[in-house]
Amino acid sequence: MKEITVFASGDSSQIKTWSHIPYFFTTSLTHKGIKVNRVSLKPNRLMRAAFDFSFTFLLRKLLKNTTYDYFRSGLHFAIVRHQIKKAIRQFPDSDAFAFLTFSFSTAGLSQKPSIQLCDWTYDYYFKYFKNRKPDFFEKQSIKREDKQIQGTDCVISLFPRVAEYMKARYGSEKVHYLGNVINALFEPGKEEIFHLKRNSGKLLFVGSKKYIEGAEALIKAFELLKPAYSELSLHLIGIDESDIKHQPAHVFCYGYLDKALEEEKERYYDLLKEARIFINTTPKWAAFSASIEAMYYYTPVVVPPYEEFKTTFGATIDFGVYCEDNTPQLIAQSIKDILNHRNYEALCNQAHESVKAYTWDAYTDKIIEKIEHLLT
Repeated sequence: MKEITVFASGDSSQIKTWSHIPYFFTTSLTHKGIKVNRVSLKPNRLMRAAFDFSFTFLLRKLLKNTTYDYFRSGLHFAIVRHQIKKAIRQFPDSDAFAFLTFSFSTAGLSQKPSIQLCDWTYDYYFKYFKNRKPDFFEKQSIKREDKQIQGTDCVISLFPRVAEYMKARYGSEKVHYLGNVINALFEPGKEEIFHLKRNSGKLLFVGSKKYIEGAEALIKAFELLKPAYSELSLHLIGIDESDIKHQPAHVFCYGYLDKALEEEKERYYDLLKEARIFINTTPKWAAFSASIEAMYYYTPVVVPPYEEFKTTFGATIDFGVYCEDNTPQLIAQSIKDILNHRNYEALCNQAHESVKAYTWDAYTDKIIEKIEHLLT
């Protein structure tokens, strides 16, 4: 394969687009000598605002819990299909087309190989996260997405349980799980990191406002620990001070740290290197990508035993603690178990060893192999 056109819901040359994945994927392809044509499918800001302040606003008066919005609308779908047609004409020498979403593809528009790479489908979102049936409008979006997936040659999920679900729904031959991948900008220096962690009392949470349930429980756990562990401090990345109900002393909120900005990138990686423990115990999903990036930087973790993590790393782990419930008391005990562990450095080593194979270089090679198989 010499040339590929990559579609993403944003500018794939920018690291902050969709959890950094478009940036790392396209950069890795380029480093391997493959010409990459980047196409942004980001919704038009004005059109999105007009739709959401009119139709979506009225719809949510009728269906309070609907997740339907401009991105999921038939209008946006039609506009994106037009953009895809235009890109196919614009890049006639492209050997294949890659979509970093399950919502769109070249289905019915091109005979060249197409792949999709994403986390989970809209349908899976309702079954696993929302625990409800989709409403009428959401069902229409699911039908459109199903058709795009069915018309794609190779479909890759980042998570094993999602891939199993998709194989049952779309066919086992086209759906694949190739392992996961770490979105790290720098190789961790073991000796430097061990020196920093030995002398650190920093507890680290990485997430966003959607993980606030885990952040709030962790703050309460921190208050329980502080009298006996005066050296501890708690650092929350992705959480603003306005997001939390109460901010005790020695709790620091950084909000979103943009890795495209030098100062914020430096702060992010300094916190990662200095963190004694990574904690996110939000039920069902606890920032998987942030967790494995922390592990790559030799950081033991306290996470819930949610299905994707257990399927990836096993029912028991030797690089941290599974916290069975998102309660302050249990979180505090899990943190104590690591702080008092007789061989903390062994936990750190095992955390890194468990994920060190998840490099973008290796992951991209697997994707290229799938595409070249389609080209033969």
